[in-house]
Amino acid sequence: MSTPWMTARALLVVLLLLPAGCAKGKSAAALAQRLNAKNPRSRHRAAKELAEMGPAAQEAVPALIQALADKDPKVRYAAAKALVAIGPEASEAVEALMGALKDSDAQVRYAAARALGAIGPDAKEAVPALAGALKDSDAKVRRFAAMSLGKIGPDAQAAIPALKSALSDGDRQVRDQAAIALRKI
Repeated sequence: MSTPWMTARALLVVLLLLPAGCAKGKSAAALAQRLNAKNPRSRHRAAKELAEMGPAAQEAVPALIQALADKDPKVRYAAAKALVAIGPEASEAVEALMGALKDSDAQVRYAAARALGAIGPDAKEAVPALAGALKDSDAKVRRFAAMSLGKIGPDAQAAIPALKSALSDGDRQVRDQAAIALRKI
């Protein structure tokens, strides 16, 4: 026998298990359209909500690729983080993420490196760009570049010399990630 309390509890469980964007009643397509809003705060929020949806936001990847070129660095950063959350299903964004590794904003560069790692082996064409990012002025970018090369795995063999150089990096976390990546490759 179902009581009102059990029904309410079951509904709560369902809402907690749904991707955040779906629980709010927003589709990936609707959020992708909001990435073109005039207001940068709306664009930023749309990208953040797509990130909350994770792989369920795959249909928004083309719009997120465009958002990587937004004039607002917060929007570019949020778009890259959404691509991290989408993961391997965001493989069509590899080329745009390679370009984002050269962004003027360090947060965008680190999120782009992280997104390439989330895509994994399908991001193998980014190996030269990630190897170059091991010399970035920002340690967080260098760390995520090394981590992503490890996640690409054996297809990242061309980066071995750059990773070996990163073993002498001034930042301990970069050195650690370079060592881990070398073991994975």
